[in-house]
Amino acid sequence: MENVKLKILITGIGGTVGSVIADALSEHHEVTGIDIKPVNREGVSVADLTDIDAITPLFEGVDAVIHLAAEPRHTPDIGWDLLLPTNVVATANVYDAAHASGVRRFVFASSMHVVGNYESEEPWASVAAGRYDGLNPETVPLVGTDVAPRPDGRYAATKALGESLGRYYSDCEGMEVVCVRLGTIASSNSIGSDPRGYVSWFSHRDLAGFFSACVEALGIKFKIVYGASSNTWKIYDTPAGWEALGFTPSDNAEDHRPTG
Repeated sequence: MENVKLKILITGIGGTVGSVIADALSEHHEVTGIDIKPVNREGVSVADLTDIDAITPLFEGVDAVIHLAAEPRHTPDIGWDLLLPTNVVATANVYDAAHASGVRRFVFASSMHVVGNYESEEPWASVAAGRYDGLNPETVPLVGTDVAPRPDGRYAATKALGESLGRYYSDCEGMEVVCVRLGTIASSNSIGSDPRGYVSWFSHRDLAGFFSACVEALGIKFKIVYGASSNTWKIYDTPAGWEALGFTPSDNAEDHRPTG
């Protein structure tokens, strides 16, 4: 798909992540989108992703889909009443609509929370908490994509389901699928006060380039990758994803750590 102008549909295009990605992809591709509310961007349709009949025609002629739309809150108080329609039914519908329309590449926005409970164990618990004494960032073992999911909440479980759907559509229906276990993206592009941000921060610049690679990389059948910048402290095997996609990140959270 490299160096070919593609028609790309982004769900949840009005959010921070969608806006950053759409701006970058629009430089070389035709970008359309779906959002639950009006967005001041050309080519965006307002639709409810739980309505399969309403959304399927919007996938006609699309080469690649980036599915971002979701209930983003992952605290324990967010229940199935919010998660089932937005993160389960809507995700299944987007996969179905893409398949019915012959979409070749599907990029699913998953989350590091799918394996978040590995952070309850050492040395990852200490890295996440910013307790670095006795640790070397070069020797901390990294959680890969070959380990069993360990969701840290109901939100994370819905994202694990989205990955499973991607595996089905790849293995049985021939769709190319990339599942991105996203780190932390702030509208302000800041790292924030949580020490875990120095692990999971994904700069807007790297976010844009990474998703461009997710759409354009050749030779993909099914791939799960972790999405974060080139941060010194890591828990997840982000470098494996960069290599698989032919992507080189530019930013490092450590360069923005306050001193003194």
